[in-house]
Amino acid sequence: MQVVPTDRKGPVSVTHQHLLTAIGTLLADGRVRPSQGRLRILDIGCGDGQLIDFLHDRLTRTFPDLAIELHGFDIGEQGYNDGGQFHTATQMLAARHPGIAWADRISMISDAEAWRYPSGYFDIALSNQVLEHVADLAAFLAELHRCLAPAGMSLHLFPLAQSIVEAHCQTPFAHWIRDFDRRVNWIALLSRMGVGAYRRHRKVLGHDTPRQHAVETAKYIQCWTHYRTFNAIADQCSRTSLAASSGLTNGLFIAKLRGMLKLRPLGRYRRSRLPGVDWLGFMIGRYLSSSTLVIAPVSYDIGRRIAAEKAANTLRRAA
Repeated sequence: MQVVPTDRKGPVSVTHQHLLTAIGTLLADGRVRPSQGRLRILDIGCGDGQLIDFLHDRLTRTFPDLAIELHGFDIGEQGYNDGGQFHTATQMLAARHPGIAWADRISMISDAEAWRYPSGYFDIALSNQVLEHVADLAAFLAELHRCLAPAGMSLHLFPLAQSIVEAHCQTPFAHWIRDFDRRVNWIALLSRMGVGAYRRHRKVLGHDTPRQHAVETAKYIQCWTHYRTFNAIADQCSRTSLAASSGLTNGLFIAKLRGMLKLRPLGRYRRSRLPGVDWLGFMIGRYLSSSTLVIAPVSYDIGRRIAAEKAANTLRRAA
């Protein structure tokens, strides 16, 4: 993974920096307005707590007048059912950011239960490489809508179905192949050619041969990934009174480029002044890397519109 320079110990993930800049963009553009000087953020799929640690450190320094309140959760069925990672995350966060009840701020829940937060509680929710693992998107979006404030917004960084390289095995087109045996053969072929994550997974996961690696990887893709197109996600959002936008997708490429050039990270992203450039960047970028979707509650007062049309019709008839 590419990294960008930082004044903290060790490098910073480009995805973490990108999400931080995206939050800064929503705040700078007035698309998120914290209430009573407090910004509440939810990390969906918080894992080892590293993103929470990074955001708390940077946001408290960048916005000293805001009370930053970070929460996070992960799903027990997705590999954290022993609770060990969460204990480690809680200890790490308590050591780096004392005085906060982190044991109450991060939690592990079942995939079948509701999120443990009051309705309308969060100004911002975000996820990093999570949505491609969500099986029941309708239930996920329903809980997202419930937990976001009416003027809240959410950020989701993840690969869409069009992404050429499968994100977890780094093998091109592996998730495009629906036939299971052909998927195995394809991953095995490319692994023998040195393409993909076979060498790393051989050390980390004990995949002794390219064939074993291909079988296990194909099973992982089959059982634990759910790649969707932007349109499929947007359609489901519409059924949940949410609106989806791809406008921040280009930011990840900007963050990567600035990291490669060792330039200071941006505090916010700005829209291109050339019509269609941001859209074109998304149309191309969704094939090359993860996309960044902004999903937010949307409502429309149909009664006000009907009343206005009735009033206009009455005036027209009277004239």
